[in-house]
Amino acid sequence: MLENQTHRLRAVEPTDAVQLYRIENKSDEWWLGSNLAPFSRATLEHYTAGKHDLWSDLQLRMMIEAKGNTSISVGAVDLYQLDPRNRRAGVGIVIEEEERRNGHGLSALNLLSEYAFGHLGLHQIWAEVPASNGESLDLFNRAGFEKKGTLSDWVWHGSDWHDAHWMQKITGQ
Repeated sequence: MLENQTHRLRAVEPTDAVQLYRIENKSDEWWLGSNLAPFSRATLEHYTAGKHDLWSDLQLRMMIEAKGNTSISVGAVDLYQLDPRNRRAGVGIVIEEEERRNGHGLSALNLLSEYAFGHLGLHQIWAEVPASNGESLDLFNRAGFEKKGTLSDWVWHGSDWHDAHWMQKITGQ
């Protein structure tokens, strides 16, 4: 469920603190998420050493590993804003810049979908994708998400407001 022939999703380990430090502190990408300030190395070391439970934290981060001669972590995928009553959660994904456009994101979203629907019993997963982020819109479309609406002036970036698309994937169950 968390693994296919080319990729695996796994729990965050203490050794991931360095990579998460690099990912989380790319200030030019903060507008795509919710970061307002940098994370300290100590904060991320504490986070990676902690116990994480989706049902109590209402969020879960997993690392994306590309399998090969040596498995390497190429990014992270998140479930967040878990709503247990309505069986839905938001999805976030980040792929290391040098690893983008290599199929890692699509594989990770497909694995995450299988996990969310098959194991967690969620009914739907969703994402808010800036309308100007064509690569992410294409990725979510290829992963089976459908555009369900546009959120006007939803994301502030630079000196302008940007629309976002509400993307949704609903299980057939």
